[in-house]
Amino acid sequence: MLSHCGNTFLFYMFLFIDSLRTIPVIFALLIHPFNVEDMSNYYNFNGQITASSEVKLSVSDLSILRGYGIFDYFLVRQKTVMFLDDYLNRFYGSAQILGLNIPVTKDEMARQIYALIEANNTTDAGIRLLLTGGYSEDGYTPSTPNYLILQHPISWVPQKDYETGIKLITHLFQRELPEVKSINYLTGIKLQQEMKNASAGEILYHDGQFYRETVRANVFFVVNDEIFTPAQKILKGITRKHILTIASKHCKVNEIEVPLNFLDKASEIFITSSTKGVLPVVNVDGMMVGQGKPGPKASLLLTEWEKYCEAYIKDHSN
Repeated sequence: MLSHCGNTFLFYMFLFIDSLRTIPVIFALLIHPFNVEDMSNYYNFNGQITASSEVKLSVSDLSILRGYGIFDYFLVRQKTVMFLDDYLNRFYGSAQILGLNIPVTKDEMARQIYALIEANNTTDAGIRLLLTGGYSEDGYTPSTPNYLILQHPISWVPQKDYETGIKLITHLFQRELPEVKSINYLTGIKLQQEMKNASAGEILYHDGQFYRETVRANVFFVVNDEIFTPAQKILKGITRKHILTIASKHCKVNEIEVPLNFLDKASEIFITSSTKGVLPVVNVDGMMVGQGKPGPKASLLLTEWEKYCEAYIKDHSN
């Protein structure tokens, strides 16, 4: 039997040997899990369209060693990339905040995204942009980033969730650098079992005074026929941005610090994201919201959102 020192030596020897080769890029697929069998045939790795099975990333990359990197995620519908300019602006903004240099222009990135869609010959898909901290000599200092464009099937919300609404559970947590769409989902992933035990669809973060956002969506409250959504210390979602525009045509919209007592006041709560659209919430921490069923504001905005997306597709189709 090996001693503790012997085991430690073997561990570091294995790590050293493993670092000399590359490993498939699997860590990047954790944020929106899907079946390996459903993966696309091709990815884009540092500007080159490559068979998905051949894309490899060294274990010395800071995204693996330190979780340092960013991503963004958006949809392709009827071969149209939805709200691409908005997503690219956010992606490049996140990179700037973390001091990571994206080696291609936004126009070139857009061209590469469409080239990948064409290579995979799909009509509808999810696209994930990923930018890593790069291969680090000391395991801590960023270097030239690696970037990937990944494509995979869309994980849509079940239709029944729109008809019955979902439950949320709350958690005291403020995301670090919330304006950055980073690959750090440590808290959300850790709480998955708790969420599952509560039959909840999402976790709503708060800081002890104000609501912020859910793990993968923005949140809205309807109080006295007005809509309220957190304004600060959140990731400002692209769907959120467009829902605010749509909602402002139907009622007063307020971007404020949303206090915890709004849960008692709200007649409706809903969350928004690229894959969720407008998803009604009927229960938070076991407390019924409004009448305990999807309300008129969420239903209206979901309908208007689909019309809005259809118009965008029509205006941007080739």
